[in-house]
Amino acid sequence: MKILRFNITTEDDPEMLRVLDIPAAANFEELHFAVLDAVDFDATQLSSFFICNNNWEKKVELTLINMDADDSSLIPIMKDIKLKDYEHEVGQKLIFEYDFVLMWRFNLEVTKIYTTDEPVSNFPKVVESVGVAPKQYDTLDKYPMEITDEDSMLIHELEEKNAGLFHHDDEDGEDDEIWGHDDIDGLDDFGHENDHHDEDFF
Repeated sequence: MKILRFNITTEDDPEMLRVLDIPAAANFEELHFAVLDAVDFDATQLSSFFICNNNWEKKVELTLINMDADDSSLIPIMKDIKLKDYEHEVGQKLIFEYDFVLMWRFNLEVTKIYTTDEPVSNFPKVVESVGVAPKQYDTLDKYPMEITDEDSMLIHELEEKNAGLFHHDDEDGEDDEIWGHDDIDGLDDFGHENDHHDEDFF
């Protein structure tokens, strides 16, 4: 099984580092949840990944959901795209933007690619943790000076419309499993049949 190792950092706290190992056969939605788990954020908000070049310039966006079902130029959905669908190499950079009100931004960089015989149930996992993760809601200066009634209505509509997308507690109080869906099928198949070779990504 092929594993990608990501360093996760944030400009809000340069001393924080999380090192995350995740199978290349995982999809971007699973990476979304893994990053949030690594920094102890809840999973109630929307997000986007951006595949970047070496200068952190955004090249390709993948979103948790598409907001406009009638849009003819829909952005790719995270759950439909596997990490291995892009030709990753050490040094590959991604930006993860979370919560479009508070606009948290995390920088991800591939630092190692390796194979392992460990069971898939061991992944994703944080293999190194440095510093204290930022508090998701305690940084008051990240909030806008004023949230309008229109903003509040939009946020409420998004939360109701997309409630089923997010992690929630089962009746027994335990979180849903990240790998508890059909995307686990074929996790050990890390062939390159869907690899994209776009030099603009690197």
